[in-house]
Parts: sequence; C-alpha cells; structure tokens
Amino acid sequence: MADRPSKDQLGARLQELRSAYRERLNDELAAITRLAEEALNQTDAAESITLLGQKLHKLAGSAGTFGFHRLGSHARQLEQRIQEWLDGAASAASFNLIAFTQDLKTLQFHLGADEAASRSISVEHTGQEPEPDSPLIAVVERDEILAKYIAHQLESFGFRVRCYHDPQTFLVNNDGSTDLLLLDHRSGAAESVSTSTEHWQMLLKDVQCPVIFMGGHEDFFVRLEAVRAGADGYFVKPLNIPKVAKKITQSIRKQRQHNERILIIDDDAELISHLQTVLTKEGMVVEILSDPTRLINTTAEFQPELLLVDLNMPEVTGDELASMIRQFDQWNNLPILYLTREQSQEARAHALLSGGDDFINKPISDDYLIKTCRNRVRRQRDMQQAISHDGLTGLLRHANIKDALETELQGSRRSGNPLSVVMLDIDHFKQVNDTYGHALGDIVISTVGTLVSQHFRRSDRLGRYGGEEFVVALPNCDAKTAYTLVDRLRQAFGEISFVERSRRFVCTLSAGIADTQTFPDTTAEQLLDQADAALYRSKNAGRNCVSIASEPKESQ
Repeated sequence: MADRPSKDQLGARLQELRSAYRERLNDELAAITRLAEEALNQTDAAESITLLGQKLHKLAGSAGTFGFHRLGSHARQLEQRIQEWLDGAASAASFNLIAFTQDLKTLQFHLGADEAASRSISVEHTGQEPEPDSPLIAVVERDEILAKYIAHQLESFGFRVRCYHDPQTFLVNNDGSTDLLLLDHRSGAAESVSTSTEHWQMLLKDVQCPVIFMGGHEDFFVRLEAVRAGADGYFVKPLNIPKVAKKITQSIRKQRQHNERILIIDDDAELISHLQTVLTKEGMVVEILSDPTRLINTTAEFQPELLLVDLNMPEVTGDELASMIRQFDQWNNLPILYLTREQSQEARAHALLSGGDDFINKPISDDYLIKTCRNRVRRQRDMQQAISHDGLTGLLRHANIKDALETELQGSRRSGNPLSVVMLDIDHFKQVNDTYGHALGDIVISTVGTLVSQHFRRSDRLGRYGGEEFVVALPNCDAKTAYTLVDRLRQAFGEISFVERSRRFVCTLSAGIADTQTFPDTTAEQLLDQADAALYRSKNAGRNCVSIASEPKESQ
C-alpha cells in the first residue's frame, strides 16, 4: 500500500493548482483584451460582445476561488454591463465599446492588487483518505483547475469526489452511487449566456440524488432556474467551502431520513385501508385507528409525524380529537389535517381554531394525498431542525443534546448495551478569534461541526455544547471503540489547514470519553462530568489527544 502524502506534499499540490491558475490568467486577460479590440473594428459587434461576456463570466466565477477577489469582482461588473446591453436594458448608444475596452485594462491592475493582499479563506486537504463508505460527491465544472481545487477542499471534510467536465459525462457514468451533485449552472450548454429552465429539467429528471447549483453571480433568475430544476441550493463563486460542505451534509442527511410516520383516524374502514395502502406503497409508515378512544395510547406508542383525522365521525368529531391532542405539550406542534366533505366556512374555521392545521377534501386524489403528507412532514422536520439544532454547525443545541443524552442513557439501561459520552474542545480557540477574527473562528467551528457529522453514525447524537465545545453520545459503543472513532476525528481535523490572507494555520482537538460500563449507576449529568474531567486530562497532557475516564472517583 502506497504511503499517504504528507501535509507538505498536499499543500504543495494545492499551491501547484493556484500557480497553474495564475499562469492561465495571463492568457485569459490577453484573450479578453484582444476580443474587445477586434469588436472595435467590426460593423456588427454583437457576436463578439456576447463572447466577451461569456469569458468575463468565467473569469468572475473562478478568480475569487483562488484568492483573486478584486479581479473577480471587477470582471463580474463588466459582465453585468454586457448582459444589460444584450437584454435590452441599456441602449446601444449607451454601450460605449471604446470606453468599455479601456475599463478592461483595469483587470490587470486588480490582479496586481489581489496578489499584493489576497483575501482568500479556504481549507486544505487532510492527510487522511476518505473512508470507502463516505458520501460520494460529483462535481460538474468546466474549468479543470477549479474542479480539482474544489475537490481537494471537499475531500478535507471526508467526502469522496469525482469531477466531470459536463453534465452529459456525469449522466453517462453515473451508476447510482452518487450521494450529491454539485453542478456549475453554466456547464449544461456550450458557452451560452443563459441556460433554459427546460434544459435543466430535462437533463436532471432522472437524477435521484440531491443537486446543488453553483454559479458566477447572484441573480434572482438563476436561483429561480435552480429551484425549477429541483435543486437543494445555490452557491455563488468563489465558494465558501465550509458552508458548501455543511449544506452537502444536511442535504444528504435529509435524503437519508427515515420514512414518514402517518397516523390515520377514521370510522370508514374501507377508506382508511385504501389510504394506508397508497401511502405505504410510497414508503411511508402508516398506522390506522378506527377506535378514537385509543388515540392517546396509540399516539404515544407510534409517535406519528402527521395525523390525518376524519372531521365527522359518529361518536366524536375530528376537531374534538385535535383539541385533545393539543392538551399535551409534546404534541403541540404535531401537524393535524382533517379529512372531510365539509364545505361550511363556519365549521371549517371552528375546526382550525380547535387545533387542526388544514383540510384534505374527500374524495381524495392519491397523488394529492401523497404530496400533501410528504410536504407536511418535511416542513415539520425542517421546523424541528431549526428549533433544536445550532445554526452554525447543524448539530443539536445545548439543551437538546442534554435531552438526547438522557434518552440514550435510559435506552442503554433498558437494553444493557454500553453508551459512551464524548466531550470535545478546540484547543487555543481564543487565539484564533484574537488573531484572525470571529468570522474565521466561525468557519473553524463550522468545520468541526461538519466533520463530526461525517465521522459518526446516523444513530449517534451530536451536539454543540457551547462556544468551541461539543458533546457526542454514542449508543451501543464502549469507551475503547469510542476512542478509535474520536481519535480518527481528531487526526482528520488536525490535518486541515485554514488559509486567510496568505497565512496558513491549523487547529487541534482535545477530547474526553466516559462510558456506562465504567460508570454504570451515574446520571446523564454525572456521565457528562466524567467526560469533562477526562477532557481536562487531555488538556493538561498537552492537548491534541483523547483521554478515557477510567475511575468513578476521578471527578471527586
């Protein structure tokens, strides 16, 4: 097996990509100037101006990624002036090609300014190879150097990456193993100023994985194009890779979420059987209830994400059941949809005031039923995610990770399986904020959050405890196994270089682990205290290491 490249070798590889791009800039700027000068001598210069706009668009999209922010920003401004003229927003007389050609010469000035003070913020490749079962990301980007650069940075977060020059090549080679497609929205057609929505819809109609668009500029219609193509997001170049990596992780996790859980309450046995069959065929988990008196017990046992309730039943009405459900705090936000033929606006208003959210009118279209249920559950999950998860890292908030730990501890006691608790802390984090500012400090914290999401199982509970401190609860995992997982995370984070203003720095993690095999009779709070004490042992041992709490008296 070949030796893994060292950090110096990986840094050199990225520097080679930057250098290759810098050398190419000379040719690109010369080609842009030459094209503008040719247009000056043409009677009808529309075609040349269109091509000039395309070249400026490409430059605007890639320059900032490699740290040439002023160059990219000015190229974007020039491109927008051309686009306004082509769209008819500016008159032909107002587009002074001579003056525009003079403005092009300032691109070289901005290039020099960027080289004098680069403002790029990026991460560089870890020394660890991604795991074979890590998410596979397909990057479609026409610019080969830029594609490689994006790939190297995404690999820092543990993703496997394959690069393609155009969507057609990706589609031909896609075997269904791709977990997410990161797509340059200008790569679909040959150097066209705009790409039709129909084009993307047709191109992506058979792509099953989430899609994220990236583009050279912020524009309402480009975002609309991405939305209509079914994309999960749109990022403007130069890419903020930590933010992109976080979005990739969230999109993949959402794709892999467990099936929707639907509880149907209706006295019509044939109808609820049909509804159950339709929804189950779509992969949803459905429980049916014809006896309303079992509502509370069934809801507690089944834990539905959506209730479908018949509004008019012989002995009890759907709005009465909704009012009953709303008496329980844990179900106060549970979506409730009424199944009804009721057309009275007064009766509908009363039903909504009783605690229901909306109506599904009988007779019910199968397609409408499926889409309504799926959308309601998705929106509910998104809302719960926003409430319970930290916005910067995507991990559980302080109170929520403590609640999750308590739940996992109870489960561990019932099953007899071990539970490990991990406390993680970024070493010398205050120095990062003091030296580089809080914006870059947030990127470091966000990077840890994404790596934590990548390195642990879907069943593990992951939280940001506060500031630069994190908590992980690992069910069915003893301290020895947890040590292996956490130390792999520690190594991966330590191999990442953060780059800002041509300055490069690394951060490290310290961790402490406590498990229920060593501390069988402790509370969740006491188990956290033991992990915290082990964390401080790591700090006192010089940091950048992992310690296991081994004795109950350690915290005394």
